[in-house]
Amino acid sequence: MDLKQSVIAITGAGQGLGQMMAVTLAQAGAELALIDVNEDGLKQTKSQCQMLSTKALIYIADVTCEKDVEDVFSSVIDDFGQLNGLVNNAGVLRDGLLVKQKEGEISKMSLEQFKTVMDVNVTGTFLCGREAALQMVASESQGAIINISSVSRAGNIGQTNYSASKAAVATMAVCWAKELGRYGIRAAAVAPGIVQTAM
Repeated sequence: MDLKQSVIAITGAGQGLGQMMAVTLAQAGAELALIDVNEDGLKQTKSQCQMLSTKALIYIADVTCEKDVEDVFSSVIDDFGQLNGLVNNAGVLRDGLLVKQKEGEISKMSLEQFKTVMDVNVTGTFLCGREAALQMVASESQGAIINISSVSRAGNIGQTNYSASKAAVATMAVCWAKELGRYGIRAAAVAPGIVQTAM
């Protein structure tokens, strides 16, 4: 696939997989919209991409905030004139057992643990996917949306929240592929295994 002069947005681009995906896409000649809440990390990623002589702009946004996401993807079109791809990578972990008994005490996964992961991993993926698709359709920019799922989507001990979120992310990609194909937009999910990153 020739990515030269394509515009790709990457969420969670401030570190880990998102940062390395940005560098790899920059090496392939893509122009990059780098999205994260981590401004320092975004600046590092931008610097690495610019050393490869590609255009890279940073956007500080909370993927769980609808207005942030709407504003970011509108700005991407203003800044680049098109959008050819989204790597929906932003995600968090808050591992814990559903219930745990130790020394006579029973603890449980908190609602906050569950909701935090679902908000970032599922709601964030939904909002970014929706807004990317909207801007791609409006600007007639054909391309692809890639959701980053996980092998944990099949279910993993201590990851009720994370496994559920990554199964949802994979399923959304299937729905979007069926819905967006008519506009020349492909969608798929990639499910990595364990990778040594800051997360």
